[in-house]
Amino acid sequence: MKKLVLLLVLVLSIYSVHAQKNNRTSAFNYLRNGKLDKAKEFIDKTIEHPQTINDAKAWFYRGNIYLAIHMSELPAFKALDENALAKSYESYIKAQEFDEKKEFFADIFTNMFVISEQFYNLGVESFNHKNYLKAMQAFESSAALTKEIGNLDTMALYNAGMTAELAEENTDAKRIYKELLGMNYQNPAIYSSMGGILLREHDTLSAMNYVKDGRAIFPDDFNLLIIETNIYLNTQQTECALKNLELAMQIDQNNPSIFFAVGTIYDQLKNSHPDDAANYLAKAEKAYMKSIELQSDYFDPIYNLGALYVNEAAQIIDKANTLPLSEIKKYDMMKTQADELLSKSLPYLETAHEMLPSDLSTMVSLKEIYTRLNMFDKMQIMNNKIKELQNR
Repeated sequence: MKKLVLLLVLVLSIYSVHAQKNNRTSAFNYLRNGKLDKAKEFIDKTIEHPQTINDAKAWFYRGNIYLAIHMSELPAFKALDENALAKSYESYIKAQEFDEKKEFFADIFTNMFVISEQFYNLGVESFNHKNYLKAMQAFESSAALTKEIGNLDTMALYNAGMTAELAEENTDAKRIYKELLGMNYQNPAIYSSMGGILLREHDTLSAMNYVKDGRAIFPDDFNLLIIETNIYLNTQQTECALKNLELAMQIDQNNPSIFFAVGTIYDQLKNSHPDDAANYLAKAEKAYMKSIELQSDYFDPIYNLGALYVNEAAQIIDKANTLPLSEIKKYDMMKTQADELLSKSLPYLETAHEMLPSDLSTMVSLKEIYTRLNMFDKMQIMNNKIKELQNR
């Protein structure tokens, strides 16, 4: 009886192995006939069964089937598995692990190139759809796979770093950029990206080190110049920032942001250089106007130019208020000068208010100007707007 039981177990075992090999063959035939849904069904059964879980041919077929699913142009087949490409890659790795006789080596090696290209294409597609995390993973998979088969794809790896940065996966971005630098891949964008990430992380010392290394190799790169300028601004090195921005204006004379930044710095410097305040004021005004000329709907220079005139008027009024009572003529002259500056500010601040109707700073400035210029109807309207905004 015992022998009969053992014999029965052996027969069932042989039958089971045979059945799984039949499933494997069925999967292959369905693939050959383009019936990917059935091919997937049968190959999944095969690799899940204990008798064929370590079968190289089964895993090789699975790699082929999932690659076909990924590359299929039929939506029904494409939808069978959204991670078909990754599963194809995993299947080929498994097939190589169990393929002691290297029976499938050549075919797998060829298909690895195809998978690498498909990962790259998936990265481009994900990037175009602004799915930056998925793009990063696809580009990095493409680069890793290419490296595994004996080549280096620095472009795929750089794209992985760039999309990691866009996805705000800064740890991954830094890791990838450092890997590229370790491979001696020289691209100024890597240095500016590292500088930008580290600056956002408030590590200004490390940020500056990367930027200086980059500028030593690429002294004329515009982005490196701008990142260095931002570091100077963040570390209150205003004079250094201004020198960089004046150079940037020569390189790119059509960038409104640069002229706005220059105007802002000149605006700040006039306060710390009272002996040369008029010169800095004129330069700030010129830079703001150039920025607005280049981009007529740029809120920041429009508001700042209006505020510049208001602040200048306020300083004149403060000085006028310190005059002796006997100097009425001089007081009137200074008041007229201040009122002219306030009138000059109005078109800019009113435009700024139209652009951002809920900006409280603009509204308060306009209310004060309307009051000082005796424009009481407009003052009342603005006062009501302020109250309405504050009561929301």
